[in-house]
Amino acid sequence: MPEQKDYVPDGYVRIGHIARAHGIKGDVAVVFYSDEPERFGKGTRLRLGERDVTIERARPGKDGRIVTFAGVADRNAAEALQGAQLYLARADLRQLEDGEFWPDDLIGLEAVDQNGRRLGALTDVLLDSAQIRLVISGSEGDFEVPFVSALVPEVLIDEGRVVINSVEGLF
Repeated sequence: MPEQKDYVPDGYVRIGHIARAHGIKGDVAVVFYSDEPERFGKGTRLRLGERDVTIERARPGKDGRIVTFAGVADRNAAEALQGAQLYLARADLRQLEDGEFWPDDLIGLEAVDQNGRRLGALTDVLLDSAQIRLVISGSEGDFEVPFVSALVPEVLIDEGRVVINSVEGLF
């Protein structure tokens, strides 16, 4: 599972993370936070920390894609990348449909219940193969909310808030 997001370079959106090294030639297993992971193929430029990397090769893998980055030539170099976040320039993103959001655009929204009571701030979006969860940090600690319409009926980015249905047992 990816670590909590600490830093997003200006002009970029987090689109995946490196899960682990794969094999001995520098390949890595990448989990892309996209419904179209195959679009990240040969020639795609991504941001990795403070540097840009280019995909030389990508193919389907067990839990994502197996990717070869230019300049990552052996297992030691690949292992050093484990857990690293990958970013794509906003200018290279596809147009979103209504009701779609980039995870990083949700960070910082105020979370309120259906009655307008403040629950906390949305501090992270956890993306894994099972489900997407919003991390809300409030005065009583952090809690996770599955990002499904029954629990999160409204995302109002322009208003700076997200509405959480306060069902018994959720908090």
